[in-house]
Parts: sequence; structure tokens; C-alpha cells
Amino acid sequence: MKIYLDIVLLENFIMNYIIIFSTAIISKSKINYLKIGIASLVAGLYSILNYLWNLGNVGSFLVKFLISILIILIGFDSHKIKTIVKQLILFYLVSFTFGGIAFMLLFLVNPANIVFENGLLVGSYPVKITIVGGIVGFVVIACVSYIIKDRLRTKSMLCDLEIFYKGNYQKLKTMIDTGNFLKEPISQTDVIIVEKNSLRGIISDEILDNIDNIIQGKWLDSKEEIYSYKFKVIPFSSLGNDNGLLIGFKPDYIKILDEEECIRNDVIIGIYNGKLCKSNLYTSLIGLDILTNKKTFSKESTMRE
Repeated sequence: MKIYLDIVLLENFIMNYIIIFSTAIISKSKINYLKIGIASLVAGLYSILNYLWNLGNVGSFLVKFLISILIILIGFDSHKIKTIVKQLILFYLVSFTFGGIAFMLLFLVNPANIVFENGLLVGSYPVKITIVGGIVGFVVIACVSYIIKDRLRTKSMLCDLEIFYKGNYQKLKTMIDTGNFLKEPISQTDVIIVEKNSLRGIISDEILDNIDNIIQGKWLDSKEEIYSYKFKVIPFSSLGNDNGLLIGFKPDYIKILDEEECIRNDVIIGIYNGKLCKSNLYTSLIGLDILTNKKTFSKESTMRE
């Protein structure tokens, strides 16, 4: 069978361009069409060289891995190791997906004229099959990536919150709410909104069961207990509620267990008399401002205050 290297180069160039371009979109990397073209050309030339000089399984694997890194470095001009590893993993995932789809299309169209020699798929098949395979692969990867990212986005917005108050401790799930900029109006202290039922380990049931009465000024019989909490009234607005009020208290300290553990004693816990999530996936809301402006304190210093 006659093998036309220029056709092989063109087909590999097209497929690699689509793969690298798709990797750039999925990884949200900066797209430079010229650099992607050069990286695709390098990948195509490697395919031909590997066909002419078979390196064997071990040698071929090592060279392919090094060529893959070279493709990422040329195509994306990345400098951070973490970014390069991420792009490399996505490059392989996209390549495997495209490869499977291309195999399926090629063998369905003309299996009799396709052979596998020296690690290279060669044969007399139209270039348009390569293009169609790349487009179909891109659509599949894009759809799967969207679904996965949507699910990961939800999970990544959750973290653990630990509240310490008067020798008591409560751990709960919190959601990072990018729209929560609630602050105590006098001190401008950040407020974390917590469902009242999640605070039963650190606040007395009598207090929690009478939150509405406390807000309305209908004090309980045990006033001394109320005063010991040093409650603060926090006005808030939300969809359907323009003049809401929360009762808040200042904990001894809290721990935010996100990517890193952060201890803070400069927040107020706002007690919410309702449900924040019907599925109980989280029971509190923490503002993004608290995470982006982290102030870390030692546990000993917070206990002395």
C-alpha cells in the first residue's frame, strides 16, 4: 500500500489542531492560533518520524510523553507546573475521546483500506472523516465538560464551618455565597447566616424557639440568659423580604475548613429562623468576602479575648 506522507501529515495536523484547540477551550487557556498551529505541526511531524523509525513500545511511550509536554509548552506557553499538569491531563482526555470517535467513524466508512503500522493509522480514507471526527469529538467533550464542571462548581462552593462559643462546639456545612455581603451595621463586621436548628448545640433551645419573640421585643422570662448572649439586631434584605431582621451573636471563634484551615474571631453569627436549603446540603451561608479577606488568629489568642 502506498503511503503519502504529505496526506498523513495533513490529517494529523488537522486532528491535532482540533485536539489542542479543544483542550485550550476546556482548560480556559489563552488561545493563540499560531502557537496551536506550530504545536499541531510538531505533533504531525512526530507521527511521521515515529512511522519511519519505529522506537519500540518503551521508547515510543517515553518519546510520546515528552512530545506531549512539548506540545503543551508550545501551544499554551504555560509557565506554572500546576497549569501544565492540568493542561496535559486534559490533552490526554481529549485525545482519547477523539481517538475513539475517529476509530469508530473510519472503520464504519472504509475498514478494508486501513492498516496500523509502526504506531500510525494509515490508509486511503478521506480527510473529511478526520475533520468530522474532530468536530464530533469536540461536541462530546464540550458537553461532558459542561456537565462535570457544573457539578464540581456546586461541590466546590461547599466547605465545613466550625463554631466555638462558651465552651461549646458545632460543626456544619456551609455554602460560599457570592451574593452575601451582609454586615452588622454598627461595627461593619461580616455576618455568617446559620439556620437556628444547626445552633442547638451551642445556643439554648428556649432561645432558639423564641427567635421571633426576641426580634419583636417580647422578651423571655429568663432575661439574664438573653443578655449573656449580647445579641445584635441585623437588618437584611432578600428576594421577597425588603425589611428583614436577624438576631446575631459573636462567637469565641470559628474555623473555616476550605482549601486551608482559617481561624477567625471577627465575625457574627446571624440566626436564621427558617431553611436555607431544602435538601439539607448546607445549613449556613458564608460570604465570599470572608474568604478573600482572610484574617488568621491563633486559637490561644481568641480564647484570651
